[in-house]
Amino acid sequence: MERLSLYNSPIIGSYSLQSLAEGSVVISEAEEINEVISLHEQGNRATSSKEFDEAVSLYNEALEIDSKNASVLAARAFAYMEIKNYAGALQDAESALAIEPENSEVHCALGLALHYLGHSRDGLTHLLTSLDLDLDNADNLSSNIAMVATSMCNVPESVCENLKDMDTYKKLTEVGSVLFQSKKFEICIQVLEVAQKLQTNQKGITMRLLLTLANALTACKKQEQAINYYMECYSLSLATHDALYQTKSLVNIATLYLDGGDTYQAIIFYEKLHQLERELIVEHDSEITMPEFWTKQLQCGLHLNLSIAYKSIGNMNSAIVHAKSYVDLLEQYGLTGKMYAESYHNTGMLNEILGKYLEAMENYKKYLALSKKQGNKKGMAQAYGCLGTIYAALHNWQISITYHEQHIKIAQKSEDKKMLVIAYEMLGDTYMLQNDYDKAISTFELMLNSCIRTDHRNKATAFCKLGNAYRAQGKHQYSLYFYEHACDLARDFDFDDIETMSEYNIACMHHNSTQMAEIEQSRKYFLKLIPLFEKKINKHQEQGTHCPEEYRQQLKECYDGVVNVLAKMGNKEECLEYAENCRKRCITELPNFSTVPGQNVYGSSNSWDMWSFQKLARTVSGQNATILYYSLLDYNLLLWVLQPADGMTRFYAGRAPKDITMTEKVTNMIDDLFLGMTNQNKQKDYENRAVPGPDSLLKAIRIKNQKLSKPSPKQPSAADERKLSDDLEAKNRPLERQLYDILLSPIEDILSKLDPQSNLIIIPDKQLHHCPFGILQNWTLKPLADRFNITYLPCLLLLDRVLRNEIDSLRAQDELKFERSQSRCGGVSKLLKLRSTGSPYSDTPDLSRAENVIVNLKSVSNPRLLTSQGSLAVERGKSVVSFGLSRENTFLSLSSKNEEVGSDMSSPKSIGIPVSPEKMLSTHTFTTITSQTATGTDIIKSSQAVTEFVQMSSPERCLVIGMPSLPPRLMLDESEWKPSGDMLSAKRELNSVAKILDVDPILLTEATKEKFLFEIQRSTIIHIATYGCLEKGYLVFSPNPRSQRLDKSLPTEESYLVRPEDILNIKLQCQLVVINVGYTPNRSQFIQPGYILPALFLAAGAQCVLVTQWQLPDYLMEKFYHYFYLTLQSNSTLTDAVRKTIQHLKDDERCDHYCLWCPFILIGKDISIDIKSIRHAMLNQVIDKTEKEVEEESGHEYLNLKSSITHVASPEENKKKLQDIIVKLLSHCPEQVSVAYDLIELLDAALKRLHTEENNRMTSQLTTGIITSNGGLELLKFLGFHFQAKGSEITEPYIVYPHWNLDSLLIPAYDALRALTDLSSSPRCCQVICDVLPLSQDNISLLVDLLSITKHAAEIQLKVSDLSVRPLWHNKQIKKLLVETGYHQIGLLLNFNQTLLNKKLLMAVLQLLLAVSCYKSQILLYRLDVNLLGHASAKKSYYSSSESKNLPSLTPLILPRNQLRMSTPWLSQIETFNEMEEKMKLARSKSDLQEEYEEYTKHAKSWHHTSVIAQANDILDKVGRPKSSPSKIKVVHGSGGMKNVKMIQEEPTLVNKEVDQRRDYAHFVFNQRLENIGGRHKNDVMKLYLPYIKST
Repeated sequence: MERLSLYNSPIIGSYSLQSLAEGSVVISEAEEINEVISLHEQGNRATSSKEFDEAVSLYNEALEIDSKNASVLAARAFAYMEIKNYAGALQDAESALAIEPENSEVHCALGLALHYLGHSRDGLTHLLTSLDLDLDNADNLSSNIAMVATSMCNVPESVCENLKDMDTYKKLTEVGSVLFQSKKFEICIQVLEVAQKLQTNQKGITMRLLLTLANALTACKKQEQAINYYMECYSLSLATHDALYQTKSLVNIATLYLDGGDTYQAIIFYEKLHQLERELIVEHDSEITMPEFWTKQLQCGLHLNLSIAYKSIGNMNSAIVHAKSYVDLLEQYGLTGKMYAESYHNTGMLNEILGKYLEAMENYKKYLALSKKQGNKKGMAQAYGCLGTIYAALHNWQISITYHEQHIKIAQKSEDKKMLVIAYEMLGDTYMLQNDYDKAISTFELMLNSCIRTDHRNKATAFCKLGNAYRAQGKHQYSLYFYEHACDLARDFDFDDIETMSEYNIACMHHNSTQMAEIEQSRKYFLKLIPLFEKKINKHQEQGTHCPEEYRQQLKECYDGVVNVLAKMGNKEECLEYAENCRKRCITELPNFSTVPGQNVYGSSNSWDMWSFQKLARTVSGQNATILYYSLLDYNLLLWVLQPADGMTRFYAGRAPKDITMTEKVTNMIDDLFLGMTNQNKQKDYENRAVPGPDSLLKAIRIKNQKLSKPSPKQPSAADERKLSDDLEAKNRPLERQLYDILLSPIEDILSKLDPQSNLIIIPDKQLHHCPFGILQNWTLKPLADRFNITYLPCLLLLDRVLRNEIDSLRAQDELKFERSQSRCGGVSKLLKLRSTGSPYSDTPDLSRAENVIVNLKSVSNPRLLTSQGSLAVERGKSVVSFGLSRENTFLSLSSKNEEVGSDMSSPKSIGIPVSPEKMLSTHTFTTITSQTATGTDIIKSSQAVTEFVQMSSPERCLVIGMPSLPPRLMLDESEWKPSGDMLSAKRELNSVAKILDVDPILLTEATKEKFLFEIQRSTIIHIATYGCLEKGYLVFSPNPRSQRLDKSLPTEESYLVRPEDILNIKLQCQLVVINVGYTPNRSQFIQPGYILPALFLAAGAQCVLVTQWQLPDYLMEKFYHYFYLTLQSNSTLTDAVRKTIQHLKDDERCDHYCLWCPFILIGKDISIDIKSIRHAMLNQVIDKTEKEVEEESGHEYLNLKSSITHVASPEENKKKLQDIIVKLLSHCPEQVSVAYDLIELLDAALKRLHTEENNRMTSQLTTGIITSNGGLELLKFLGFHFQAKGSEITEPYIVYPHWNLDSLLIPAYDALRALTDLSSSPRCCQVICDVLPLSQDNISLLVDLLSITKHAAEIQLKVSDLSVRPLWHNKQIKKLLVETGYHQIGLLLNFNQTLLNKKLLMAVLQLLLAVSCYKSQILLYRLDVNLLGHASAKKSYYSSSESKNLPSLTPLILPRNQLRMSTPWLSQIETFNEMEEKMKLARSKSDLQEEYEEYTKHAKSWHHTSVIAQANDILDKVGRPKSSPSKIKVVHGSGGMKNVKMIQEEPTLVNKEVDQRRDYAHFVFNQRLENIGGRHKNDVMKLYLPYIKST
């Protein structure tokens, strides 16, 4: 062992000893210290000379003097170890440690001594402590540590030799790795933690250290610390772009989170690993040529783990994507075997959960084939069982049962009890679907008997399923017995799901009981289960995961059950509350539904937000209709009669007859209404306008298999016998009367008391949505529709919404009337109202306000205005002198001088009364030409003033849209859809309706989704005839042309499909929506319960929707619409129009059945519509548009003069305009990327010219690409560019750059264009941005915060439930943008896929949003500043103040056309000191403003001069400067005569006409810029005076 000379430095002791020798001379303390030091140094020299015995002797002498000197003890310990006296060394080291526990030498000596004595582990601990205490001696200490560690691990000699050549940091890292490989994890952690304290720049070694340390911590079950070190290693590997350590870190982090039960975090890091995979594939151009560390097993395992993890959190769509990738990788790499077969099993299960049974069947068949090939009996059995379940779902009972029997046989043969239980369960479920309950009971009993004694879960499941089977047979006692057993077993072993299902079934059994105890138990279970199911459904919705349809069905049954129970208990009000809460779920669950139409107020529409009865009553009292609220249950029909002001006036509960449920009875009677209706030419007379609904293919397969299956003999049930008796009874009474007896007779006394033709709102339930209430007849055989005005609603929530919509409509009408009243009298009506009480303007002076005013002459600007005859008091010294009024006062008459002095003193007169608006506007000269125009205004002329004429047109208009132009095939819900037919009937219908409404129909390619969503927001009557889906609320229109340009493949759903969230995102103001969509002649179809599609329009702001309950022949629909709109021409209510139109249909001989004219229903509120007034309004709009176009083309004002002050756009308006232009550029971005680069160069040149005016001496020309581009030229004009023709040609004109950047738009536009160039690499992202822009500043601020946090602080984990994220993630369009940028949801976590493309897109989108933001700083593009986060509202204008300011001596007033006038006569008012200060402040501000704009004007002149000279020089250089005519010229041979001479080298010259044109346009550009400066100057001056202007 090498001598450790580093410990030979002398240590000064602090001890003194008495003389050891008796009789010796006493020495001083200093001498003792010097002696110890001397002996210590001599011993060190002896050690260096390898004279260890001599060294020990010297150390002994030193210790005789100072026995507690730790350094000497440590030195002697090292000497002892050299002479192999390890026991002595250990003793000395321990003694020294007791004296100085923080001494590095001591720990080193102790560690080595322990090592030599065979205690290497403890010795290594002390060596590490020594290194920790003395990092400066790390080289020698690390060698000792390496020596001890390698001896502990029996490391080969070659490894030890390699360690000697390493530096300290690398050596300790290798030692830690050796210890880890030897599974000495604790000591490994200690070594590496000490090594971490050493400073180094060796990134690779550091990553290895961190990874090894994290691995050791993982082995010691310290997951949290391990994750931290893995994260540190991952961050370092990202900075160094080391894919190997990134991979290792991510794999371990994800595994630890998965083992810890945090599946969401595990998915996030698996996704990061997946991102790394994609980057490596791009880097290496193929999956096959991946790096060695990225093994095939790693790739396959990644997708398998992702699939399993996503499945565990309920995200089945993502799970199936990775499951398919896993299968593809196994096939690609040829990895066959059991895992290959299991991959198809996993994929099949996911497809089965999602209801994709055909795909699942293919997966299970492959699983079966592979299992057979491998001889895997268990796999074969699983495949048989799964295939049996799939065929059962397709209603192919024979094949299903065959597969299940094979499953059972294999399980029995292999004696696998668990497999046998599963097989019996699957077979029993199939028998339940087949309604073969006896066989199901037998099978479930076999399942129960096959369970082993400890298999409590399967036993509980078997009990529950037996209860289901007996319940289906109607054997309630047996059923309750098994449910209670299942419930008890589930409670004993904490099977929460089985306990929930058992309680659910028990409650469903008891709610029809007659025993009060059972009813009460049912109520308790229902009240427990409803919040539970609501919570589960809401959780799935918030996390965006797959929600089983069983949850919604069970929740609905729970609501029906609690309603039934509460009705039996007589709690009718609470019963109605639960019924309404269930009914409104179909509305509140719609995507983007909010309490305010068109505004995404998320979180306010919680399904569990139950309305109280008082709130329901208030809603009913807000209108004048009687409401019939139905609830159709299995054994009861509940009816609430709600009337305004009276609340609930009747609650009726009707019981079902014996042996048949109320639902069955009502359904049978409604079906019987169609008996006798002929459908001979159904395919010809009925146009197919249906979009394939959910599971349409699956339903067709089921129907086909049902027909092919041999039906089992069915004994006539008691329900069938009851139906036969009902049929016999029905022969005596018509169905309309029978339905009336059930639904309306119980409240006939209330109905008979209502006024004829009073309003009646019906809220149906379930099958009652299909009931034509209008044809139901009472005992006098009078239909209900002839007695009342009937409308329908799905729930009271929409009644409240409809009432709000009506209020909004009335408010809009009132605002229009008010604006019209303000525009009367030549546009000065508003100003004339300033004469109201408290106004500063009056013809009669306010004599009281000048009373007892004390004025200091020193504070008055013009003391001469004061005389001795007034009542104003002037302070002079201590005395008060009274003065009279000014001689210059304009309102005093000469007669006042003759008045008595006493009267003057008693009624003092004021001075400086502002002139009234009438006098300033010369209203006494106004003459009325037309007192009432079509728009409610008047026409005034004047001999002294220019009066205004403003036509306030109503915004009402009609919209007729449909018959889209679609490609032959489209993708819809991941399936291919081929639209049928040319929609010729829809074309005839639309043309006919458009002719009556006097509008042009929007058809074919013009009827795009974008056009539809824009037009419906400003329409009063909307008629729609297109493809649609009543069940999902879909409408189909032509694909947006912009999306087709950006994506050349098949149109995406977003480009042509109007979804519910699209309608709910906008605010409608329409009164009537007529929908003729969604029906097909290929199947019997009714309108969906809940009126989904009509409810969408009502929730968005419409007041009423007209639909049909089932499909009618096209010719009848056309006839109905013809007479319906004709009836509405002259102010008719909708119900009256429907009633009269139906009478026309009755008179048609083709309507030989009442089902051909009765299905027309109005959903919403009965309102009056006058189409003539709407047509008149549209005519006025056309006139307004024509007037505006003529004025713009001619440049003259024919009706009104221009405003004195030009409108200057606000920053918000400018950024809104910039967004609109960006959309135009983006829509053609892939084709015109070069245009973006050209624009960037122009803006860069413009910015440079603003800072270096010398650059303006150079000319530049506009390229043809910019001229022909979409939006390029508009952007330049918006930014202040002008263009000057070059010679006689208008192509490639000169560019006149902007002379200022007052609105600060050049840099934002430049940044936006830079962002567009990066976005051009993703056409899909360009399309989404085009769809989402323009955005409000609030949403821009939220998006900027989100993107900047993601970019600069990736470690911050955002959630979709965060207050700043939720509004963005729940906005459909913004969510699409975030998804395209790389975000995706994992549970409640919001994750960002950090691929290179996504990072580029995120940077580009962030730059674009910052460019169009008014409040966010560009700093967020480069770093995160928390002070810049959050929404920064618009800064308060400098002229806005809460304090009221007053200038009586001026009294500024704004007249029509924004004319600023002072209404107080000049020098007629004495200002106070405060007012004089305010006027001086105003004058200084105005002067500063004047100087500022004078500088702008001078700059504009010099800028124009420089630009014109540069252009002129450029032309002269090409054309040639003036020069004398040559004496001789060369001409073309053959040209004769002076007039026909042609020179050989003829140079072009500008003629006078061209020069004049250029000069005129140059002056036009210059004058336009001066006008812009002057307009802004006037606008700023106006802002200075605004605080002093009194409006009322």
